[in-house]
Amino acid sequence: MEKPSGEFFARLGQYVYKYVDENGNLLYVGKGNGDRCLSHLKSKKYKMENCSIVARNLEKFEEKKDWQSFLLESYLIATESPEQNSVSGHYKECFVMASLSDLFSDFKAEQYDNFETLPQWYIENYDTFRGRIREIKINSTTTFMLSNARNAIYMMWYWSPNEEQVKVTFEINQDRERMLQTQEKLIGLLASKGYETFPDGKESKVAINVQNIHDVIELFADFWK
Repeated sequence: MEKPSGEFFARLGQYVYKYVDENGNLLYVGKGNGDRCLSHLKSKKYKMENCSIVARNLEKFEEKKDWQSFLLESYLIATESPEQNSVSGHYKECFVMASLSDLFSDFKAEQYDNFETLPQWYIENYDTFRGRIREIKINSTTTFMLSNARNAIYMMWYWSPNEEQVKVTFEINQDRERMLQTQEKLIGLLASKGYETFPDGKESKVAINVQNIHDVIELFADFWK
């Protein structure tokens, strides 16, 4: 698991954390800020995957005169959901009860907004893609690209800004006999470029792992030569 950044921990503020082992046994509970929760990875041999954040941004409660009891009351309302409390509790959003890895993944996704713009690599290589892309799908974490057909072959990939390697898939749209012949030639061509192919769900699909998005663009350009 990637170590969370300082910016991420700054977002957590004052927090409470716990470590639970693979069998669900509670090992340790602590409080802190910054990367305090990670200090036990060496001293206690804990795994970062077993760390959860119980509550975050608890500095919000400091403005209250009786903040100690106010904090405990809010925590119990948020976690126990008593039937007859008419108020849901103050700062309910502080009690997240989420794994550290999930919170960090959400944080990373927020840092790159695919809706704001197309990926820079697409803009910089627009002439390579122009007239050759059949479909683009964008969400908060990935960009999907599907080419037009080239000799009955489609090239497609998902790209994430948080991952270096890219899986590229080729799908052949022919009857089975011709598809197998085309596939054999395609596998040979990819092997000559140093790529090892593997199945990708359907008989008509083969995939490769490409080192980075720039190599994908180069491969896309070769695909259209």
